[in-house]
Amino acid sequence: MEDDDFLLRQIKSIAEGFGYLAGKKGHEKTEIVYQQQQNQKGLLYTKLDDLLLHKKYEAAIHLVYEQKFELDRNSYYELGLWLIEKLKRDDSTMNPLLLQEFSTNMDKYKDKRTS
Repeated sequence: MEDDDFLLRQIKSIAEGFGYLAGKKGHEKTEIVYQQQQNQKGLLYTKLDDLLLHKKYEAAIHLVYEQKFELDRNSYYELGLWLIEKLKRDDSTMNPLLLQEFSTNMDKYKDKRTS
C-alpha cells in the first residue's frame, strides 16, 4: 500500500539515502534517483480541468488520447470516462459530433479491454 502513495515513497527514499550515507562513509559514491509513478494522475486531471475551463475541448480529448500508452488500460479508460462526464455537464458550446466520436472510441476501447 505504501508503494502507491507518492509522498510515502519519497520519504522512504530519503530515509534510505540518509541511512546509506550514515552507514557507508568512505565507500563508492551513490546517486539517489527519485522517479514519479507513471500514473500520477493529479497533474493530468489539473491540465484537463484547465483546458475545459478555457473551452479547449478538442485539446482535452487529444491529451487523453496521448495517455493511451502512458497509463495502464484501466486508468486510461477511467480518464476517458471522467472526461466524457465533464464534457456532458459542460455548456453546449462543444461540437456534439466530437463528443460522440470520443465516446464511441472509448466504448471500443472498453470492449477491447474486457476481451
